[in-house]
Amino acid sequence: MKTFSRLGFMRNRALIVATLGLHAFVALLAPYLKLLSTDAQDSAALLQKPSFDHWLGTDALGRDVFSRLLHGGRPSLVIAFAATAISCVIGIVIGAVAALAGGWLDDALSRVIDFLLALPTLILLLLISSFFGQDPFVLSVALGLMYTAPIARVARSATQTLLMRDFVRVARLQGGSRISILFGEVLPNVWRLMFTEVAMQFTWILLAFSSLSFLGLGASPPTPEWGLMIAESRSYMTLNPLLVIAPIVMLASLVLAIQALVDHE
Repeated sequence: MKTFSRLGFMRNRALIVATLGLHAFVALLAPYLKLLSTDAQDSAALLQKPSFDHWLGTDALGRDVFSRLLHGGRPSLVIAFAATAISCVIGIVIGAVAALAGGWLDDALSRVIDFLLALPTLILLLLISSFFGQDPFVLSVALGLMYTAPIARVARSATQTLLMRDFVRVARLQGGSRISILFGEVLPNVWRLMFTEVAMQFTWILLAFSSLSFLGLGASPPTPEWGLMIAESRSYMTLNPLLVIAPIVMLASLVLAIQALVDHE
């Protein structure tokens, strides 16, 4: 983060947007670019160093690292977006209902949130992946549920802040029910206060999925995914450091760009 802060504000913002735009462009258009196949194996070109034919070299199976690198963000981003959406929908509703209801319901939901926050997230994800398999839908739901509690906690606090606003008080004086206030006043406005938390949760989910892939319980081979690429190539790092460094740089640049964008909001 200090590296970003050394730049001027406008230049910093431009660099952040450019980094995020590049990641989005690559993730969306990688399948349509004229790249080498991500799965094609060449037994005569194992662990080659960077060349004109293979810009970042080849891995232990003779697959083109550059092509796999550009495709590697797609599975992570798709699952991270899906899981973040699930955690936001559930978490914001729970947090808003708890703050709006108050009393025993607020206390009960708050205890549930505290309990979920105390659970070892990565260990539970490992158990879920081991038991239910590595299906992307299952992983998206599991990640979304595991990261619901932090969203719910912040949503509860944000809703309590909104309840003090004049437009909510006016709605109450006009005889609005709790349901109408929830859907008409609270939920449409709570998103604005949740941007930072949602963006941070997205990065944590992205890192969690890459960690699962690194441990062999996320993306399934031969899927090109950054965490899986690191796991598959770490034994050959001395032969070609780019096998490990390249996916690390891609993952780190995306996470740092999102966090830097949040810091400027």
